[in-house]
Amino acid sequence: MTLHLIAGKRWTGSCTLALRAIQASGHAAVAVVESTKVAARMRRAGVQAEVLSMSGLLGALNISRLLRLRRPAQIVLHSSALQAKALQAIKLACLDLNAVMAVRPQALPPVEVDVDPDSKLLLWVGYITADCGLRPLIEALKTRPEYRLRVIGEGEAKIVGPLLRIAKNPVLAGRIEWIGEQENVFAHFHGASAGIITCPNPMDTVTALEFKAAKLPILTQLP
Repeated sequence: MTLHLIAGKRWTGSCTLALRAIQASGHAAVAVVESTKVAARMRRAGVQAEVLSMSGLLGALNISRLLRLRRPAQIVLHSSALQAKALQAIKLACLDLNAVMAVRPQALPPVEVDVDPDSKLLLWVGYITADCGLRPLIEALKTRPEYRLRVIGEGEAKIVGPLLRIAKNPVLAGRIEWIGEQENVFAHFHGASAGIITCPNPMDTVTALEFKAAKLPILTQLP
């Protein structure tokens, strides 16, 4: 059995890659996460998940207790921040194990999506933050009436609220669709002409891998 340790209180790209790695492995695996919400999403996807606090001074001790209970054959880390704690936990548990950093895949399995090159519908996928680049994109849409935007993701109300107010501009009326966080993002890719990534290092993101899996053209700015 393999333990996959995943840090963070919300669903992130690391969680997506961990889920896909577990599903593709075909081996018995347990996802160890820090959030009941993330655990619930893993379980809905058919993955056994346990909630464990891995932060702070007790993080290594909590992991070591789990190791003694589960006796896994391998630990896979999905965050470099957990490496020191995992190694310490292995020592505390007196186990002969290797903590292995998960390797970011170069590609995801292909997904059948009905792409429409003429629709001018752009997809934006991710967690909405102050510096994610979504606000400049929405502002740019004011001068490009031929484009529509579908936003798949969520964020804090203090960040999303102002964006919703900008989207009420008459020039943007009916052109921005807010989907919220989705467990199966590919279900909302149909009919799009391209995906757009507005964060730094756009090609080094899970979103880029998802767009490539769906054979969607990737934009980093409006043409």
